[in-house]
Amino acid sequence: MAEKKEAPKVETPKEKKENLSLAEKLNRAISDIGPVKKDGNNGYQNYRFQSEAAIKAAVKKVIGLNGFDIIPSYEITNQRDIQGRKGTVNHIVDVIGTFTITDGRKDQDIVGKMPGSGMDTGEKAVAKACTSAQKYFYKQLFNISDHEEDPDATNSDIGATYQQNMQQQTNRRPQQRQQSQQESPQEIKERLDNALKMLADMQHTTPAEVKSALIKEYENEPAYKQNSNLALLGGATAMYKLLRKEQKAG
Repeated sequence: MAEKKEAPKVETPKEKKENLSLAEKLNRAISDIGPVKKDGNNGYQNYRFQSEAAIKAAVKKVIGLNGFDIIPSYEITNQRDIQGRKGTVNHIVDVIGTFTITDGRKDQDIVGKMPGSGMDTGEKAVAKACTSAQKYFYKQLFNISDHEEDPDATNSDIGATYQQNMQQQTNRRPQQRQQSQQESPQEIKERLDNALKMLADMQHTTPAEVKSALIKEYENEPAYKQNSNLALLGGATAMYKLLRKEQKAG
């Protein structure tokens, strides 16, 4: 009499997921996340961006589907104030975020770090720094990018470009400053946008945050009322010089 063979066991999707290593789950999540649309809009500078909420929602979905979690913790590494001419104080906080990727198996935990900086005239600098660290950790871990952030879309030597562009503004002669007032509004706006983006990269924040701080600093100045973008451009240059001085001192 023929021996009856047992049918091969078929694993359920849940069992398959549980049998994966944490690294395999993470790779699946990276594949699952797909593109994240630019749902935010910066009215000041007329550009769209991926909001923190959109990135966190996309990450939450794929880590839930793949059976792991990311636990953050933050350590403040530096705090400083930039004093404005009218008494306004911009508080800047730097943090290091530590992110533990886990599915409950401690021997497979993966730990990553990401710096973040936040700037605010009130008490939100720490929260903004933590948000910045988490957002950019997620973007790097899950390869969330867009064309504007692709290294191939810009000069890869961002440090050299930053130094060159900002140094040109810092070292302008009086005649050149006078000439800048003859520039078209569009040319001044483009220079301001570039300066804000570079300052934001330097502090791991957003151009909107930098511009908001500068507006609070200069909005009551006569120069701001006469030409707001030109006044903010001068403020961005001054902020750059202060930050560079602090970096060299540190």
